[in-house]
Amino acid sequence: MLRSVVSGTRGAAARWFSTTAAPAKKSAPARGRARKSPKTLLRLHAEGKLKGAEAAAAAKLLAENDATHAVKADEKKGTQSMTLSEARNVIRSLEAARPRNAYELHIVTNVPSNQTNAFRGRIVFPKEPRIKGETVLVFAEQGTEAAAAAHRAAEQLQASGSSTQLIIGGSEMITDAASGRVPAYTRVLCTTAMLPALSKALARTLGPRGLMPSTKRGTAVEDGEEMQRAVEQLVTGVDWRGDRTGVVRGAVGRIAFSEADLQKNVQALLDAVIEKAVSGLAGTKTSAHVVAGYARDTESVDAQGQKVAKRTPGALKRA
Repeated sequence: MLRSVVSGTRGAAARWFSTTAAPAKKSAPARGRARKSPKTLLRLHAEGKLKGAEAAAAAKLLAENDATHAVKADEKKGTQSMTLSEARNVIRSLEAARPRNAYELHIVTNVPSNQTNAFRGRIVFPKEPRIKGETVLVFAEQGTEAAAAAHRAAEQLQASGSSTQLIIGGSEMITDAASGRVPAYTRVLCTTAMLPALSKALARTLGPRGLMPSTKRGTAVEDGEEMQRAVEQLVTGVDWRGDRTGVVRGAVGRIAFSEADLQKNVQALLDAVIEKAVSGLAGTKTSAHVVAGYARDTESVDAQGQKVAKRTPGALKRA
């Protein structure tokens, strides 16, 4: 109990008052009745040791668990797992009249959402899955080694009958691209000398499409040798990237591909994605599987009938 005295002015009588703190009510655990966890309730219910309200709560919890397990069992029954060979046979039977249609691989990862923008790369497939070539804008000032190398590469592509097209220009092409006066393009290369001007004029256009050149990705080059190498990479390589949820989607072959060619392309893309996830992004572990009616590659064979290494989702997660 706390006592206080207040003295009034001019000799007034002292006034006394007291305050008493109400004692806190003891909680159930303090009174000896420990709150039981759901696991404990279920165990005691199975042993027949519960009565009254606790027995009713345990019965309700048991019913909820049974309903949850039933839903999961139904979902599992509706999920079909196939090998790559089996999935290929099913898809070929449905798409036999369209041999140029693509097999599309979906790789699901747990890359953090704040790192998905950097979750990308370039791969050279053992067998080219693309039908159409690239249209590449090459920004290089005339008279430089890079521009000369780009013109030589364009002549070589034309002579070989490739469908890839190079559109080469200097600073004047930046203005044309900003105003939409260039053909539709799928890739962009530039020299490091032109990168600041290109970034200032086209960053908002190229950035969201993932086309902004950079030295790290090898699309901003210094000299003719690097330009030649960059063009070769664009002709033979295919860019991949994850979406906002970390899912990588890409064509890995055509219906007309043999099983061996399809297997090699699937393996190549899986290896590239896993390598990027575990080495290029901090704190990321990756699991992969094929979804949307395709396959999870659990056991496949090569052209000679030999089993290839298993890659189950668990093994991929440990990669």
